[in-house]
Amino acid sequence: MKTTWLASLLVTIFWGAVLGLVVTYLGGVMVEALTATPIVREPLKAMAVGIILAVMSGLLVTTHH
Repeated sequence: MKTTWLASLLVTIFWGAVLGLVVTYLGGVMVEALTATPIVREPLKAMAVGIILAVMSGLLVTTHH
């Protein structure tokens, strides 16, 4: 039972990091295209925010499900 919970947590962390990077990249490209100003991307912050949001939403689903 614990291994299943741990595996789902690791998968959540991984996909949170991936989605954080994708959203940051696509958002940066859109802003650069619309405003013609270069954007400094910070991939570590994007990954951290994605992981935090993914874990929080996972906890919300498990506590209210």
